[in-house]
Amino acid sequence: MASLQSIIAACNEKFMAAFNSGDMTALSNLYTEDCKLMPTGSSTLTGRQGVEAVFGSVRTSGAAKVVLSIDEVGGLGEDNMAFERSNYEFLKADGSSMDKGKYVVIWKKIDSSWFLYTDIFNTNNSA
Repeated sequence: MASLQSIIAACNEKFMAAFNSGDMTALSNLYTEDCKLMPTGSSTLTGRQGVEAVFGSVRTSGAAKVVLSIDEVGGLGEDNMAFERSNYEFLKADGSSMDKGKYVVIWKKIDSSWFLYTDIFNTNNSA
């Protein structure tokens, strides 16, 4: 059986592939229908529409690629919940860095698939 970290890493690969190809619908479908997204400088957004809007805006502002790197993954008491503490970097088309930051995700297993349930991320850049 695969480790929890390898399962979350595989989910992150899907996230990066969807963002990097500009497919915000595929990216939003990696989240639960009732997900909570808490981006830097914004109120909490509920639902997949918020995911499409936020990450679509990041793409429109010049990010061509996202790279996610896991620091820590662990279970949350039940076998259907997990947490991830990690870092992200958005890159421009020329490969230069646009933004670096960190995030925490609460993952929720529904049937046999893992989905992002709560996602909070913050930039490392000063205002």
